[in-house]
Amino acid sequence: YCERVGPGIFAEPINTFTNLFFLMAAGYCAHLARCTDRCDAMLLAFLLGAIGIGSAMFHTFATNWAQLLDVIPIALFQITYVWLYLRRIVLLNFTAGVMFSSLFATAIYFASLFPGLLNGSLSYLPSLITLVLIGIFHYWARRPGISVIFTANLLFLVSLAARTSDRFLCVYWSTGTHFIWHSLNALVLALLSYIYVKNVEGGERRAGNTHPT
Repeated sequence: YCERVGPGIFAEPINTFTNLFFLMAAGYCAHLARCTDRCDAMLLAFLLGAIGIGSAMFHTFATNWAQLLDVIPIALFQITYVWLYLRRIVLLNFTAGVMFSSLFATAIYFASLFPGLLNGSLSYLPSLITLVLIGIFHYWARRPGISVIFTANLLFLVSLAARTSDRFLCVYWSTGTHFIWHSLNALVLALLSYIYVKNVEGGERRAGNTHPT
């Protein structure tokens, strides 16, 4: 990343510090989970916390093992959110949920095979497409929080642009723009947590308080 100019553990102070926003998002999600007594939302909060800790470790130590702590929680959160959204809000049955979640996970895997493209941001293209589809679904189904989900779409697009342009802007901005990715993406995940909790209970009421089987 642009900010790192040496091997020291304090070489990326801004990129490291801004991971606090993920921990704040995790705290917000945990608050929503406690207020609604939802274990699934608490799982999302746990994964959000793991993202903040793992990313901070990676930007501190910049080693292969630290990178695993960074990428694994991110992938788990994305896949878990899609799975829960499909099952609890879209109300797909188990087979369809597995099929679409597996397709999403496979797309992330293949996109990650090209880390040199777009400064590694290609791996988030499946998430961008999925977020747009979620927005379309909310608009079509007239679900609560349409403005929130479209705000999340816009913020994610801006944050992804900041992540992609980080190394290209080093000449003009020595700290880079990766910290903007952290800051805005944490807000995106907090908004998605809100969308999930706000919609999941309504979806369950429409299904007669039962989950699809």
